[in-house]
This record gives sequence, structure tokens and C-alpha cells, in this order.
Amino acid sequence: MFCERGVSATSGDDIAAAAGLSTRTIWRYFRSKESCVEPVLSLSVQRFLAVTDRWPAELSLADHLAADMAAHPLGEDEIADEVRALRIATMSTDEPALRAAYLMVHDEMERGLIPVAAKRLGLPEDDLTVRLCAAAVTGAFRVVDEDVGRRVILEKETVSLEEVLGLIDRAVRDATNGRFGGPVAR
Repeated sequence: MFCERGVSATSGDDIAAAAGLSTRTIWRYFRSKESCVEPVLSLSVQRFLAVTDRWPAELSLADHLAADMAAHPLGEDEIADEVRALRIATMSTDEPALRAAYLMVHDEMERGLIPVAAKRLGLPEDDLTVRLCAAAVTGAFRVVDEDVGRRVILEKETVSLEEVLGLIDRAVRDATNGRFGGPVAR
């Protein structure tokens, strides 16, 4: 509804009616109408964290993402969820309240990346470098999502999977000063 009508033209009552719930129920579970997008965004984050849990040491993140997509292709509903998440990412740059919800979910992603970074870096989870890498990777993905979303959704540009993976690879390596994203030599 936010994409079709705009955020300001969509009310909590509209969201409740579309979900088949009472408005009171919506307000019980969500702090604002904009936070109603968090479950959609969270699905995307949970899928990504599941992919990183399967990340073998010998592959770079970009190579693993490509291989994992081939081995575990998204279904039609999952693709639709990812498109919705990309639309929300794009809209969040101009909607402060939507931005807050978007960033809340990125906090979830950052916390979920801490064990992945610790394992790949061979450091404890509470190590500053681990936490900085998790934050940097999360920020890199946010920037790539916003860039790709703008190009695909607003500018109607076709962006290839190879280009997206290249952007992710470059962004993660740049954001972590090359410490994260590549294969791990053990």
C-alpha cells in the first residue's frame, strides 16, 4: 500500500483492513504504521543470514552468494518479498519514519552477522574488529540495496546478477578494508 498510495496516504486502519485484522491489533504489534514493513524486510534479512551460515571458508562472499542462489533458488513468493523489500529500501531514502523501520531491521542484520564475522576472522564475537566488520558489512549491503533499488525501481534500469554480486564484493571489501568478504585461508 505504501508503494501504491504513498506512506502519508496509507493509514493504520487501511493496513489493518488489508491484513484482515483490527486496528487495535495492528497497534498492539507495531509502534507505527511505517514499522509494519519490518516483517517484510526481516524476511529478507533472515534469508541472507541463512545464506551466510552456509558460507564455506574457501569461497568469497560473492562466489558463495552465486553458488547458493543456484543451489537454493528463491520461489515465486520469496522473489516477490525481495522485490517488496527493495521497494521499501528505495522509498526509505525519502520517508524518515520508513527509514527508521528500515534501519531497525538492519540492526537485526548486524547482530546476526557477528557470529559469521567472528568465525571467518577467527576472533571472539565481542572483539571490536568483529563488531566493526558486522556493522560495515551491514552498511555496505544497505548502500548496495539502495543503489540497486534506485536504478531498478526508479530508473527502470536492468541490473544483472553479476553486476549486483560485483557491487556487493567491492562494497564489502572496501567497507572492511579487505578484512572480510574473501576466502579464508586456514
